[in-house]
Amino acid sequence: MTNPKLLESYTKLYSGKYTEIYDMSHELPYVAFAYWKGFYRLNDPDFVKEMQISTDFIRDKRLKVYISDHSMLQVVADDVLVWLHQNWYSKASQHGLLMEAALDANNVFGQLSLQKMLDESKTGKIITPKYPDFLTAKQQVKEFLDAKAKAMVGKIV
Repeated sequence: MTNPKLLESYTKLYSGKYTEIYDMSHELPYVAFAYWKGFYRLNDPDFVKEMQISTDFIRDKRLKVYISDHSMLQVVADDVLVWLHQNWYSKASQHGLLMEAALDANNVFGQLSLQKMLDESKTGKIITPKYPDFLTAKQQVKEFLDAKAKAMVGKIV
């Protein structure tokens, strides 16, 4: 789990049963951090609501990257994986998300679920690299965004 002290400088925008979302844009524009936690169930209205909140945040803040800490993730059932691929990743991509930089789950069931969830053949245009810790992910995200910015400047010039 990401050390909470590392998140103190970021504004917590949402805290719920399945996610906590922090705005990192003052340090890394277009980036947010999220904890994803629990046992995801489609029959829980809180789950669907919180997934909607997270994609609304992508749209409203024009996010390009989520740094996602899945250390508290328990297990993701196959029906939920299908829903995430068809709904969450699809909507996140439509709203402009380019990368979900993932930190692994702490338990084997969460790790197996995450491996299936981050299958790039099912996440559309969103790349889903895994990193060992928050600081490594943050550095790699910065390099990713810098490279994207340079590529855009090259197209303009």
